[in-house]
Amino acid sequence: MKKLKVEVYTTPTCEDCRNFKKFLNDHEISYKEYSIANEPKYADELRKRSGKTLVPTIYINDQVFFGFVFNRQEIEKLLLG
Repeated sequence: MKKLKVEVYTTPTCEDCRNFKKFLNDHEISYKEYSIANEPKYADELRKRSGKTLVPTIYINDQVFFGFVFNRQEIEKLLLG
């Protein structure tokens, strides 16, 4: 499997966030989660990195995706090959 750095900004009530984390766990892909609801500093960090506070915001190496469902095909191709 490719060595990719996966980071995701989430909130506890975000269904798309849960779907993405389930996808990662199902495929045993490690990731770093930043909950912007539980840690306001992560919301500030996200705003600085992306200019937005949309969740899930997904970083895979140097690529950014806003949302999982609408980007699923591209994300799967990147993560699963």
